[in-house]
Amino acid sequence: MSLAAKRILVLYWHPEPLANMRPAIYSHLHVMDWSVAPHDILYYNAFIGPPASLRHGRFDAIILHTTFLCMRWSHLFYTWKWDLRWIADLNSMKIALPQDEYDHSEILDEWLYEWGVSVIFSNFGPEHHGTLYPIMHNKAEFYKAFTGYIDENIAITRAGMIPALEARTNDIVYRATRLPYWFGHHGQLKYQIAERVRERAVTKGMKCDISTRPEDTIVGDQWEKFMASGRVVIGCESGSSVLDRRGEIKAWIQASLRTRPDLSLEELHKELPAGWDSYQFFAIGPRHFEAVMTRTCQVLIEGWYDGVFEPDRHYLPLKKDYSNLDEVLDKVSNTRLINVMVEQAHKDIFLSGKYSYRIFAQKIDCVLSGASQVPSQYLGAA
Repeated sequence: MSLAAKRILVLYWHPEPLANMRPAIYSHLHVMDWSVAPHDILYYNAFIGPPASLRHGRFDAIILHTTFLCMRWSHLFYTWKWDLRWIADLNSMKIALPQDEYDHSEILDEWLYEWGVSVIFSNFGPEHHGTLYPIMHNKAEFYKAFTGYIDENIAITRAGMIPALEARTNDIVYRATRLPYWFGHHGQLKYQIAERVRERAVTKGMKCDISTRPEDTIVGDQWEKFMASGRVVIGCESGSSVLDRRGEIKAWIQASLRTRPDLSLEELHKELPAGWDSYQFFAIGPRHFEAVMTRTCQVLIEGWYDGVFEPDRHYLPLKKDYSNLDEVLDKVSNTRLINVMVEQAHKDIFLSGKYSYRIFAQKIDCVLSGASQVPSQYLGAA
């Protein structure tokens, strides 16, 4: 496919110097650097007041990055959006790369409609579009996208620094934030798996570096070193079991916890509308690909994982009720078994090239070129 060079404005939001941006976010932001077309790309940080020249610029396309669209959660959102209202008047193809679409979903839907966005790369399939985008689901073109991909440059550069499983200092590693109740029961899995696995693994004499404490957060280049210090990393699908259309569920729970700070999720269930915590907005996250890049075996709560990761082929499945936890931990101790699984995941997911930023860029290029359909070789399992 012949690709013409385009002039592209990429809008993002970051309150600190770009050097302090998390590597996974930086790679996602710069996806179009992987394009084979010589695009003229202008990256603009909307944290800084927009220069007048942008208002009169000529762009073939404007990409609204995830970090930019996350401003819908800010209490300053409406003032901030008003200052940028001129973007709606730019005669350019507008492409949105949202994430966490279940969070303030109607505000996102209305925003994209007001600004004339015509293409949405959603983390979720068509079965969710009508729920998440009541206005845009039959107005925009939708394409599936992951929350992150494999950065081949990083993977290749650091391949020689990854120790063999036998040489790693920990049996199991994990870091996660304890998510608030407004992400529902699924949001609690990240905390629960840490507690359950650590408690049982320690009794079996396994060496663990597992924490959900904010002070133990690992950032920057140290993250990959941390991943590569463990033979196994635990995890679950990212996402939420709650649809919070305008942040009203978050606001209600916050208000309730201010007066009753000891409320449990089970107690909140009794006071919130039936079905509020019954959605299935689940997807794979960047960490699943980072495990492949660092050749770390994964123990994951059973799930779909966008059809990319297969149980007992690419990861060890852990039942949601933890009834097979002992069996899984016994397998973690079997170095030969997890080596086979690690190499299979590396072959199917990394070496196949189907889940790289190069492929994501090709998908966006197809849209920019006006292709009526994205070729199947660019879709992968997404």
